[in-house]
Amino acid sequence: MKERFRGGIVGELAELFRVYRGGPSGSGDEKPRVAVILGAQVLRGGRPSRTLEARTRHAGDMYARGEVDLLIPTGGVGEHPPAEADVMFRILRGMGVPERTILQEGTASSTWESAVTVAEISRRRSIPDVLVVSDPLHCVRVVSAFERAGLVAVAEPVYCSPMWRKKWFRGGQLVRESGALVWYSLRYGIGRPSWP
Repeated sequence: MKERFRGGIVGELAELFRVYRGGPSGSGDEKPRVAVILGAQVLRGGRPSRTLEARTRHAGDMYARGEVDLLIPTGGVGEHPPAEADVMFRILRGMGVPERTILQEGTASSTWESAVTVAEISRRRSIPDVLVVSDPLHCVRVVSAFERAGLVAVAEPVYCSPMWRKKWFRGGQLVRESGALVWYSLRYGIGRPSWP
């Protein structure tokens, strides 16, 4: 795959604002056959939040259409058990996705931890690249984090997520993701080339 140049943190923030204004998030190139589903809040009683459910159903629909061969739900236990990956597994199985095509990663407690852990899983399984399934604005940081962790990632934005569909949430997420991009740049070096 071709190397991306984004121009450091300024380029990452410009990409975030471009997506916020309605520009496409993702690539027109041939898409990877492995989809990583980024976790979101699990509610009391092990129920998925609407955001978690939207992301998971989007990925399950991709599998049903034959667009992906393997799904990797990622996310550990947050405020309420069980792990986000466990809840996503349950939704996917309910959609008819075969168990053998779901590889759970149930330990990560952040986007960065998901990136590092999935990159390691991918190296062990010789997976060269992945789709990252999340909200459009979150996809900007997710792609950068995965690439910094050494794994080529292509955004697969979930436009039906409540974090995107409701303008108030979208504006709040823009502020949150802007701060998170700056933090990830300082803490993890996203926006700079990854080193093998």
